[in-house]
Amino acid sequence: MASNISICGICDLRHLSNPSTHWCQDCDEAICSECKQQHNLLKATRGHTTIPIADYKKLPAFVTDIKQYCDVHNEKYQNYCQKHECPICYKCIQDHAKCTESILDLETVIKHAKTSQIFQDLIQSVSDLHSNITQMTKARENNLAKLADQCKSAVKEIREFRVKVNHHLDVVEKGLITKLQDAESKCSQQIKEAIKSLNEVESEISNCDDILQGIKQHASELQVYLATREIERQFSDKENRLTSLMENNHFHDITVSLDIDTLVEYILSDVKVFGTVSIETIPSNYKLINRKSKQAQIITTDFKSFDDIKLNQINKFDSGSRHVTGCAFLCDGRMVFTEYEGRHLYITKKNGDLDFKIPTKRKKSFAVTVMDATTVAVSSGKPDANEKACIQIINIKLREVIKTMHTESWCYGVVFVDDKLVFCGNEPNGIYEIDLKTNTQSVMSRTVPLSTWSNISFLDKNKFYITNTRTSAVTCYDNKFNVIWTYMDDMNMQSIRGFCVDTIGNVFVASEKCKNVTIISHDGKRAKQILDKTDGLDAPFAVQYDRFTNRLLVANEKGMTYLFGMQ
Repeated sequence: MASNISICGICDLRHLSNPSTHWCQDCDEAICSECKQQHNLLKATRGHTTIPIADYKKLPAFVTDIKQYCDVHNEKYQNYCQKHECPICYKCIQDHAKCTESILDLETVIKHAKTSQIFQDLIQSVSDLHSNITQMTKARENNLAKLADQCKSAVKEIREFRVKVNHHLDVVEKGLITKLQDAESKCSQQIKEAIKSLNEVESEISNCDDILQGIKQHASELQVYLATREIERQFSDKENRLTSLMENNHFHDITVSLDIDTLVEYILSDVKVFGTVSIETIPSNYKLINRKSKQAQIITTDFKSFDDIKLNQINKFDSGSRHVTGCAFLCDGRMVFTEYEGRHLYITKKNGDLDFKIPTKRKKSFAVTVMDATTVAVSSGKPDANEKACIQIINIKLREVIKTMHTESWCYGVVFVDDKLVFCGNEPNGIYEIDLKTNTQSVMSRTVPLSTWSNISFLDKNKFYITNTRTSAVTCYDNKFNVIWTYMDDMNMQSIRGFCVDTIGNVFVASEKCKNVTIISHDGKRAKQILDKTDGLDAPFAVQYDRFTNRLLVANEKGMTYLFGMQ
């Protein structure tokens, strides 16, 4: 903390008889009752925010320990360095001379920290995990009740059969019931241990939720902004613990069944056992997914066979762009579209209505890839004669280009993978990589056949897909860019433009000339036309698949766009 929380930082100890009653988030100081009137005037004129000291003390130490002033220069923070992810004062700027493009005004960065997407995602993630735990706990409790019912039913079956046999089976009966009870006890203990673990994680998550609410109400924007990463780390630990329990089969269903020996009816005198008790563990299909990745529930996914894949139109709208070459789904369900020669990026709402458009610093914008909840990267394609090829980093929330990175070659298709931008370069040809942590560019491959308009997509960081317009081909590569398979079709895939990959590796390819979309099987061995002119396709340029909602976005060059869902 910047000062002793019990000593007024304004009166400089002059009012020793008056303890501090409030905390100013902007001054980072405690305020006594004698100074409160003076500070209220400051608050009215300069917008300072004060909160009761009792509420401030409720915040965790890692939040209140965040200072408003620079440790080195004792000056108030005024800027933020994106490259080093830290606030800096005006004197620190000379130490960040190489970070000029990464330095932003601190007030702009933290202005909406409490309402930012990342903070809202964090709150939602805590809520989602709490909901997941509730569902798991309920399932375990249901399993416990089901287990008890099974055991009761088994005991009833034993008793009903028992009346038919001689009293000499009393000992055998007693032994079997004991085994059954032991089995129930063992299974019940396993389930109770699972419930206990869930309750422990739920308690920790509830505490995390309380902290988040406290921070939201009482912490400063800077404290919220800088504390978010620590809370994410703590939350990730809880999530990893729950995932570990799942991977160790703690949530598999356990059943108890009884098999009566039918020979008992015929050879009572030879029977040594009354039946057998068996325990079966039925694997659950739980997948822990939070809403940050757009799935706020425990789900399983059933994939259709290639022959059964069909699409139905969900929506039709005008994107606003008049030369669409790229599109993408944002994390919140909105959609983004490039305009190749229009100097704008178009953002639409979930229903397709235009939300706003963002001016770009280059005339041309070819492909777009989503980096996080508020940031996208846009490639330039072939630049104008007076411009250089580049990739622009655009902040959707700020509605502006925050960084421009020049590239060695014309950059067409681009994807964001593992904190790196990977793009198709033309003249000189090659697959290039930009490490955003070090701001360094390197060549990943010079042997991949490329052309103008070559696009790139990926299934994961170990499998990439690249198009070649000249040969009407789509090729699947490993992470060393060794060929896994290639599919070529110069009849149905002429003038390939956009393409995308679904959850299991099926590829959707848009053909401008054929006015269709072709789907290629995940192994590259089969293909079929899945959309054509009858579905509204005129000159399809951009396609994107939402792997969380199983929807396909297809945009014609002039802006008319269609949203399809899996039947």
